[in-house]
Amino acid sequence: MVREKWEGHEERSFAGRASGPYSDVHERVFEGLSRTQEEHRGEAVHLEEVARASDLPPDETSELLHNLVTVHGLATELAGSDSPDMGPRFEVKPRI
Repeated sequence: MVREKWEGHEERSFAGRASGPYSDVHERVFEGLSRTQEEHRGEAVHLEEVARASDLPPDETSELLHNLVTVHGLATELAGSDSPDMGPRFEVKPRI
């Protein structure tokens, strides 16, 4: 499913993806991550920001982000990228 996005770009949707269970709540977190990263001009964002954008508790968002990184390969986790370390940041995996 492809939907219109900002300024003529397409928004990706991975509902129905074959590589393991991908639920509506995964899509909600993926969309929250995409939106929040766009608001930060493409920079990776912290868990709390994604949780707020997804309207989910941070612990549930953390599990879903981990799943998007490890199972679905749709996001990347950047650990230790801040000084001082503010926790991991996440970004949508770039398309090739």
